[in-house]
Amino acid sequence: MHVFRTPAVLLIASLCAAPAFANLVEKVFPGKSEEAVVTEFEASLSPLLATRLKDPMKPRAHIMDGKKEVFVELTAIEGEEGTWTELVPYAWYKEISEYAYTPYGKDYKIKTSDIPPRSVATWYDAKRRPATEIVGLACWLATKEEPWLANAKLATFTELKKDFKADVDAWLCAKHGWTAPPEGLEAVATTDMATGEDGFLYLTADAKTKYMKDLEDQAEDAYDLLEDWQGGDLKSKPGARKKPPTMRLDMLMVRIERYKRAYAATEFIEKKNTKKDLTAMTEAVKGDMEYIESAKFKAEREGIDGDWKAAAQSYDDLLRLDPMNPDMITATAEAYSKAAEISDGGRKAAEPSAAARAAALYEQLIELYPKALAFHNHAGVNWLASGNKKKAKAHHEEVVTRTDNRTDLTENEQKNREYAEGQLELMK
Repeated sequence: MHVFRTPAVLLIASLCAAPAFANLVEKVFPGKSEEAVVTEFEASLSPLLATRLKDPMKPRAHIMDGKKEVFVELTAIEGEEGTWTELVPYAWYKEISEYAYTPYGKDYKIKTSDIPPRSVATWYDAKRRPATEIVGLACWLATKEEPWLANAKLATFTELKKDFKADVDAWLCAKHGWTAPPEGLEAVATTDMATGEDGFLYLTADAKTKYMKDLEDQAEDAYDLLEDWQGGDLKSKPGARKKPPTMRLDMLMVRIERYKRAYAATEFIEKKNTKKDLTAMTEAVKGDMEYIESAKFKAEREGIDGDWKAAAQSYDDLLRLDPMNPDMITATAEAYSKAAEISDGGRKAAEPSAAARAAALYEQLIELYPKALAFHNHAGVNWLASGNKKKAKAHHEEVVTRTDNRTDLTENEQKNREYAEGQLELMK
């Protein structure tokens, strides 16, 4: 969410101010002090995690591993310490143009108190959770130097429950060090460009001016990101872009629409050139998607006719237009693998260079879908057919390693293991 931070000195001063905001806490937690509410909220986090561990959608968080940000999911909890497992993409949700994630990879032992407050906040949907949870969360966030996140949660909650407005206004003014305006705080709509989540902030006139100035800078930076993702070529005809995109096109289309929502109120987006470029970018992405959909019939027909060498080249040409799309990578890899005419378990190929190209493409798929064992086996067979026995062996050994000492193998995993073992035996 697009927010800016209160200076630390102002935050400290506001926390020490007279409790003009006591009505909000009293309204939701009769007879309790805000300090008691914060203590109880923090104590409730581990039990909450234990309960939600039984839900289909487990709690998730973003943590830092050195300088690397890691997306993790809770997979076990004991007392105040949880096991959080790295999440990796495993499927694509076409309806929302987003990847689905599953736990796979490194485990992290983390105390609940060490989970970043911003991640804790995501466990509480301000549009659906009760007042006790949202107000408790806001009080806790304020003690974690996250007053703007507390503002976002309370404002989004209160826009649906207007009877809290006066008390929330008073609480926020005290926390931010604002003078409460007679007409109350203004609700300013927000959109998170990464998630598409809509919400609100409550602001004074002066705070809104500062917020909009910050939003202007964000609008320019975010537009630069869109340009980078698209490849920066808005003038070439569909199918003839000079530079490939760095984000899959269907996902990029959604990001463009979110950008328009997120920065609709800025002067930057209202500029004639920005409007023109956004329209051109939308048309460029849409045009390339339509071009691919139409032109891939040629590649499919070439494959049906048995001309896999031609089909592979046709798919490769289209892949350049959408190089981050796993479906396009898979189709191209399969075409090259068939064009290689592999035989004898991978020890022979009519076109070794085609096998090498297929293997490299399967490795790209492994980067996108790390959990998929089949891609390792496909890469291994094609590397062997290309003459690279060392790389082939490494991929098949990876399949065996990942399925070792497990009693919970799925049928698919068992088949992949057996295939990998067979290939390793063949290479002896």
